[in-house]
Amino acid sequence: MSTRSVFVLYLLGLPVIAGAHHAIGGNYDTSRVIEVEGEVVDILWRNPHVQVSLRVMDDSGNPQDWRMSTTSLSNLRRWQIDASFIEVGETISVAGNPAIRTDYGLYIRNVLTSAGEEVLLGGNVQPVWTGDRIIEMVESRRLGIGDTSEPDLGIFRVWSTPPGIPTLIPRDMGITAEGRANLTPSALQAVDAFVWERDTLLRNCAPKGMPLIMHAPYPSQFVRDGENIVWHNEEYDTIRMIHMASDASSEGQPDSLLGYSVGRWEGERTLVVTTTHMNWGHLDGQGIPSSTSATAVERFVVTPQGDRLDYTMTYTDPENVIEPLTFRKHWVHYADAVVNAYDCLEAAED
Repeated sequence: MSTRSVFVLYLLGLPVIAGAHHAIGGNYDTSRVIEVEGEVVDILWRNPHVQVSLRVMDDSGNPQDWRMSTTSLSNLRRWQIDASFIEVGETISVAGNPAIRTDYGLYIRNVLTSAGEEVLLGGNVQPVWTGDRIIEMVESRRLGIGDTSEPDLGIFRVWSTPPGIPTLIPRDMGITAEGRANLTPSALQAVDAFVWERDTLLRNCAPKGMPLIMHAPYPSQFVRDGENIVWHNEEYDTIRMIHMASDASSEGQPDSLLGYSVGRWEGERTLVVTTTHMNWGHLDGQGIPSSTSATAVERFVVTPQGDRLDYTMTYTDPENVIEPLTFRKHWVHYADAVVNAYDCLEAAED
């Protein structure tokens, strides 16, 4: 097996993939990129992160076993990158963000295969190695250009998160001056006591609740269910019912992970949804709590041509935030996108 010393590339401007799993920022140094070459000894193709084990020889010829993660199987599938692009026994080069807490860990952004093809594992990832044989997501996905060929579908289609957009709920709200100024004393106390390694619920394939599930970067679909609407997101195979009857009411409904959602139409292209009774207990997954007194009012607005779905959430919680918070994002429609089974495995987590 050919070997090469590990070295650091000072590419401080390398973009971080938007919508990546919460563990990336906490487990990997996203300000640094290193390159490693070695033999693939194991691959785990499962959500939430594809795992690759690489055997690397150090300068003295001693083996080092690196445990590496990359984006989800769902993302690779959407980007039309299948499991055959690397195989056990191959010698490959990888570039990515080194682990913070372990010596031989990496979050992979780029792969140089034994055939000399460089695979870019993200919409904003730039090539590391020179050459013309680049494999990346198709241009429409990379540029976030939606399909306009089916305008009559309206909101009832599969929606995908385009690359490069910020997360819906900022991950640093609890540590910024502006964010902290809007938290109640009890919420500040909870944030300051939060320790990721001990307190996070974003592990063990545990599903997310409202409102955080709405920033999931995986495909989602709106479908009719009688007079109601179902929102199906690929992450954790989440199914959320939106009650559309004119007399639908959340009064007396039990608390639940996703809460109780009541919707109404404003015209033909705007769906307004009010959700209460959310008991997941978290706003951002980073320590800011959410109480069962919270309310989320969402507006889904589809363009006339059906290529884009604009989303706004206004969140109130008298127990934890002083003033209402407003979050925004958008999705785009790709004609070939589907919502697959998530098939999460704890061994594939960071």
